Amino acid sequence: MAENSGAPTPSTSVVIVNWRQPALTERAVESVRGQGAEIVIVENEAGPDAEAFWSTRVPEAVVVVNPGNEGFAGGVTSGIARASGEVIVLLNNDAVADADFLRAGLARLAAEPPTVAAVAAHVVLEGRYRPAGSAERSGTGTLVGIDGERWLRLPDGAAGGVELTNSTGVVLTRSGNCYDRDWLRPTEAGPAHPSSPRLFAFTGGAVFLRRRVLDELGGLDTRFFMYYEDVDLSWRMRLAGYDIVYEPGARVVHRHAGSSDHDSPLVRTYSIRNRSLTMLKNAPGRAVLAVLARTAARAATDAVRGMRHHGRGPGSGAFLSRAGWRLYFVSVLRLTPALLRERRRTSAAARRRVFADFAR
Repeated sequence: MAENSGAPTPSTSVVIVNWRQPALTERAVESVRGQGAEIVIVENEAGPDAEAFWSTRVPEAVVVVNPGNEGFAGGVTSGIARASGEVIVLLNNDAVADADFLRAGLARLAAEPPTVAAVAAHVVLEGRYRPAGSAERSGTGTLVGIDGERWLRLPDGAAGGVELTNSTGVVLTRSGNCYDRDWLRPTEAGPAHPSSPRLFAFTGGAVFLRRRVLDELGGLDTRFFMYYEDVDLSWRMRLAGYDIVYEPGARVVHRHAGSSDHDSPLVRTYSIRNRSLTMLKNAPGRAVLAVLARTAARAATDAVRGMRHHGRGPGSGAFLSRAGWRLYFVSVLRLTPALLRERRRTSAAARRRVFADFAR
């Protein structure tokens, strides 16, 4: 790869999906310009001037225009279809790559055997943070770590605080949940697992993928729309015998919830729906039943709360609204026959092996 040459390298394509955030997306695009890769910009729910807008600002880019909002999974899929690279790099539109991002990730992928299908990047949160005080712990705008510690972002330009890690990959729990490894770990402490081979999955916000493996496995599942599509693909990579590793030198800075509200009803609905779909499609039977049983119990609890408070609202404590649960059950029931057919393409032994190897 020609480092900082400014000319696209056909062997590598960076795919960035935009939806109503042109300024944010342009910032992400600028961070990888000059790093020697083809840039593919996908405009979801594009207006009539979208192609001209990007062609003017980034004339060397491949611009893909989608009339409707295809979500992250569909947007990425349409971008990959137009990309020429043997390596596909996914970068969130609310992330900024370091100047050495592509070189570090591609070097790691080149150094690994062909059985390594993906290299997860090192993602840190934009801004500086401090621990939340006792009076602030229940307030909005705080980020909560796996250990329960709460953090507040300092105003831009304020002194003090620490930089926090967003992700060094994805961890699978025995309950079927997934979370970002090293989530909210201060970067000054270094990653807890700097080169651990026990990385279950990558996050789609910043990852290097072998194109041939994407073609072999069918890429991202566009039925997911957004959330868990990266975990689903990681499951399928693992079931097919591929590995996923982490490269600390491939670093990006991520604006948390820059392109979506991480706790919005829509995000909650798709997260819980797609977790169930992912497990149904890929996990051992016992794990699937456990996830579905817990979800059904949560739905029943929300139904009781909804009757008391007329839906999810202040004071109800419900996780999803009635409309959210309706979307969940309709989607799961509609997709279950197809998912069960796809599930039979892998062996029960492989599903048990992956779960036993990676679930914590």
